[in-house]
Amino acid sequence: MALSLLGMGTAVPKDFVSQEQSLEIARKLVGSDPSLHEMLERLYPKTQIARRHIGVAPKLVSTILDRGAISSRLATRLREDGNPTTVARLENASEVANSLAEEAARQALAESGRTADEVTHLITVSSTVGSAPGVDTELIQRLGLPCTVERTNVGMMMCSAAINGLRIANSFATADPSAVVLMCVWEICSVHYDLDPQPKKLVSNAIFADGAAALVGIGDSNLDWRVETSGGCLVHSSRDNLRVAIGDHGLDIRLSSKVPGLIEEHLRPLVDKWLAESGLKTHDIRSWAVHPGGPKILQATAGALDLADQDLAASWEVLERYGNMSSPTVLFVLEKLRREEAPLPCVAIAYGPGMTVELALIRPEAHAAGCNTRLASEGRKPQPVAASQKAA
Repeated sequence: MALSLLGMGTAVPKDFVSQEQSLEIARKLVGSDPSLHEMLERLYPKTQIARRHIGVAPKLVSTILDRGAISSRLATRLREDGNPTTVARLENASEVANSLAEEAARQALAESGRTADEVTHLITVSSTVGSAPGVDTELIQRLGLPCTVERTNVGMMMCSAAINGLRIANSFATADPSAVVLMCVWEICSVHYDLDPQPKKLVSNAIFADGAAALVGIGDSNLDWRVETSGGCLVHSSRDNLRVAIGDHGLDIRLSSKVPGLIEEHLRPLVDKWLAESGLKTHDIRSWAVHPGGPKILQATAGALDLADQDLAASWEVLERYGNMSSPTVLFVLEKLRREEAPLPCVAIAYGPGMTVELALIRPEAHAAGCNTRLASEGRKPQPVAASQKAA
């Protein structure tokens, strides 16, 4: 028994900025520093992002984009006054988070054919917005979930968090055949935009966006999109290369240029060992849902796993259309593959602070049974997959 996906949903704010507009905003906010302007001109065209949806301060964005004197004065004032406090930022994000989470969850419930009062477990995932009571309790009220629904929250795991949520959902569905699990993932990254950007913040300002995704699943082995297992690896030597902390003016995100190299070095051995425990090799995987953290992340993943351009087409399309929404992004890719009836088995991959690699294997029960039969014929037994593996 494992978690089988009955329905999925995605949602983004109605307001968005093109990457050209985002570059123009960045130019105004960095002032007259020629070195920063040079960095911006190199950075933005390389992102491969067409537009990003934003839920916070769309009026402020439109004002900054005004080419008149008001725009220049406003940019100067924002730069001189410094950034809003974290408390002030989060006050502006709660309603956006509530609305996006509700929209994605309603889509997932509608496709699943299950009603809100049937949900037994609610898993919420977010690293950019949080309070107690928070979006989880708001969802219970807005959707009409039972007051007895069992709640679990996954926080501060950033881009990899959705797969951690899947692992929990799979555990619930495996342990309780009657469980109906709703998982909702949202990030409001725009609330943490740096209005006085220094070089270390330029990349995060250029790639992150807002979005939400949700899924409904049950423990049923008769469905194709079945989360058979998951795995993870903490790359100890990379702790300082991908870090996120709560600062005085929003999240302090540190993205090192070394991350793609770490992926190229560590990903293939991890994936090979993890797949072998399920009787599979990399060439057995027929579709890939890779978190599009940025072009270099996708290129490094493709290089490490010997994947063709088409293998990551869904990830590239999500990056272009939405940018990096942090944790929901890999579910946007997975939802696209599922909607297009991509071939299985499918492997989902996401990267998080630490640096960590999180993995999920999705395939029908029949495929798993066939694999176990082949292993038995070779005189081997299928091995349980470790929830976590360590690599130096």
